[in-house]
Amino acid sequence: MPYLLLFLILGYPIAEIYATLQLVNAIGGLLALLWLAIAFTLGILMLRHHKLAVMVTLFGDLRAGTITPRSLFTLARYYLAALLFIIPGPISDVVALVLLLPWGGSLPAHGKPVDDGILEGEYRRVDPQRDDKFIR
Repeated sequence: MPYLLLFLILGYPIAEIYATLQLVNAIGGLLALLWLAIAFTLGILMLRHHKLAVMVTLFGDLRAGTITPRSLFTLARYYLAALLFIIPGPISDVVALVLLLPWGGSLPAHGKPVDDGILEGEYRRVDPQRDDKFIR
């Protein structure tokens, strides 16, 4: 088991370097450098601009009493994706994109419908009948 962990720790950077070299061979050095710079910038911006949204979401879930492991995982996978964008290499970028995919949408907590105070229904406006002989 310790050898597996050592293999993963040493194997991941080697795989990233190999994938980066293959990317350079496929699209060229300038485009590969541009890819890595854009991914790094995206990761920094994601970390920078998500702080307030995380705080509001967590406090809203705490106040409503609907904090679940799923909601915490959604927040954690966003941060993990941002960190993976910062790490240079196409493998980490692809994993970050997979983490950002919507996984099953937002489900109500514990299978109960969420009471958001909105009643849904249909309506139509009915005007009282007017007698046209009085209107001239």
